[in-house]
Amino acid sequence: MIFDKTKAMRNAEKYLSQGKIRAAITEYEQVVKFDAKDFGTINMLGDLYSKDEDVRKAVKCYAAVAEHYGKQGFAQKAIAVYNKISRLEPNSVEVWKKLAELYKQKGSVGEARAKYQRVAEYYERAGEKIEALAIWKEIALLDPTDTVSYLSLADSYLAEKQLDDALEAYTECGARLAKKGEHEEAIKSYEKALSIKRDAPAVLSGLVNSMSVLGRVKESAEKLSDILTEFPHSREIRMLLIDCLIETDEIAEAEKAVIRLVEMEPANYPKFLELAHIYLEKDDVVSTTRILSMSAEHMLVGGQAEQFSTLVGSVLQKEPEQLDALRLQARYCSWQRDEEALCASLAKLTKVARDAGSVEDERFALLQLTMLVPHDTGYADRLREINAEHGFEGAETEENLFDKRFLNGGAGNSNGVVVAVVEDGPAEGASASGFEFMGHVSDADAEGHMSYATTSDLARFQKEIDSVRFYIENGYLELAEKAAHELRGEFGERAEIAELLDEMRSLSALVSSDGPNGGVPSEQAAFDPHDLASEFGFEESDGGPDYETHFNTGIAYQEMGLVEEAIKEFQAAAALVRTNDGTRRFFSCANLLGHCFMQQGMPQLAKKWYERSLETSDLTKEEKQGVWYELAAAHEADGDLEHAGRYYEQVYAENVNFRDVSERIRSFAVNH
Repeated sequence: MIFDKTKAMRNAEKYLSQGKIRAAITEYEQVVKFDAKDFGTINMLGDLYSKDEDVRKAVKCYAAVAEHYGKQGFAQKAIAVYNKISRLEPNSVEVWKKLAELYKQKGSVGEARAKYQRVAEYYERAGEKIEALAIWKEIALLDPTDTVSYLSLADSYLAEKQLDDALEAYTECGARLAKKGEHEEAIKSYEKALSIKRDAPAVLSGLVNSMSVLGRVKESAEKLSDILTEFPHSREIRMLLIDCLIETDEIAEAEKAVIRLVEMEPANYPKFLELAHIYLEKDDVVSTTRILSMSAEHMLVGGQAEQFSTLVGSVLQKEPEQLDALRLQARYCSWQRDEEALCASLAKLTKVARDAGSVEDERFALLQLTMLVPHDTGYADRLREINAEHGFEGAETEENLFDKRFLNGGAGNSNGVVVAVVEDGPAEGASASGFEFMGHVSDADAEGHMSYATTSDLARFQKEIDSVRFYIENGYLELAEKAAHELRGEFGERAEIAELLDEMRSLSALVSSDGPNGGVPSEQAAFDPHDLASEFGFEESDGGPDYETHFNTGIAYQEMGLVEEAIKEFQAAAALVRTNDGTRRFFSCANLLGHCFMQQGMPQLAKKWYERSLETSDLTKEEKQGVWYELAAAHEADGDLEHAGRYYEQVYAENVNFRDVSERIRSFAVNH
């Protein structure tokens, strides 16, 4: 039989007019059973249950209607229905909470506070202190200017040893007080928060801001320095300290702090640029070039070559014959693979170095010019003149360092980054440039061989000899032989090197006679990257090599030309970090792996790692452009000209001045 809703509704209305409530209820129950979404009838049914004093059923009907209105966003209608329930159940905590939430949703702060307060007091009487605190927090959140309630809430959390909640409450209270301009009170609140967690970044940031407003920046810097001794690896604290030091114009101390920051995490190098601009504004070109030298590789690899060039150009505008800046200009030209510009910058470096009496710089520039422009005999004549005057031996090198750098895939290599730790001042303990530039060595003869005229040169040579001997003693003969030949290429024929090579030949013969693993163990049998890490002073955690160990070992391998070993270490390092961990560690690993695979002639694998580097969170547009450029080069090397062109165009669309992308685009337009 088909249910007739219209007839049932008429019957219910008739029974109501006759005062027959129970009969009307029966009809309405049938309607609701047939149509469970007829909330008007459900509400009417609740009214009838209420009149019939059936509280339980009335509340059930009202609750369904109120929940429906609440979900639909009709706060006022839901409030009206919950008030009906409240009259039936005046002590219902759940109803008070629902009403408080609806009043808050509606924007009626006073009514919401009153309802929440009833709930909080109920929980307190019941001894449920944690639940009460949660409600007091809701009350405090109602008014963004209410600092009294929040401070009371924070104190209560602390008394109950709810430390995380107390920390959050004191921090929020401090922020509210600071917003109202009550910085002294804000500082007190932040200090209470620090008593719970000394290295909380949000707390320290708020504290520093309030102290800065009150002119107490130096005091905040001292406080941060003290806390930093407890948490030396905190990036956030060190960043705040640097900002304080800059604000108090303690730029030398800020530079020391930035150096340590970048040592911890190279992705923090943009702080160097901030210092460079400050030094430039102060017309301190020496310090500016020192900073640029320490950040050069980071900027170039990170796609900020043009910004780097602009800063170097600004230095040269102020002091056109600044030697360090001229070196950096040549470095930029080599990165851009602009041989014409490189020749021009080296020619300028030659002239300025000669006028300044800097034989080392002049010889370095002349050596490269004789290779880049061999037809210009004037450079070779001047080089011979210097060699004769200063007693340097040998003739000009036949090796073209410019070609070596680019044909061997060095242009994209970031493994040359070396940050000098400054203990007693920005310039102490570091060279003027901070980097060895394009194979530059001190006091090289015309063939590029070291004459070690100084004590430091001799000490370095001896250290290299000791390293080779370490490899021999531990059975790494192949590695030792490679290092020895490289040493001979740099320092020339030396008795010490010849002696080591003879020793290796003897040991190799012994190994061959005793079998692959007899006698002195072969490199394959005994080589352990942990030993190399130990030699270079890389620390390991108790659980095995950590990220820094793998990464730094990979850098060391890459510098020695052991690309496969470097790849293994970078892959191990990448596996220990995440793309979204807030650092650039994965980005650095992925980029270096891309460069390594390109060096190995494996562009397919290089592309995979460049693509993975783009997964890193919060990449800057310059970093993205740098990766796109490398992807384009990898696709081009793989013969995929279509994708290469697309990536070049992507870079060009955002930055027409990026490296040589304009020339690349024109070349593709002509040839493809």
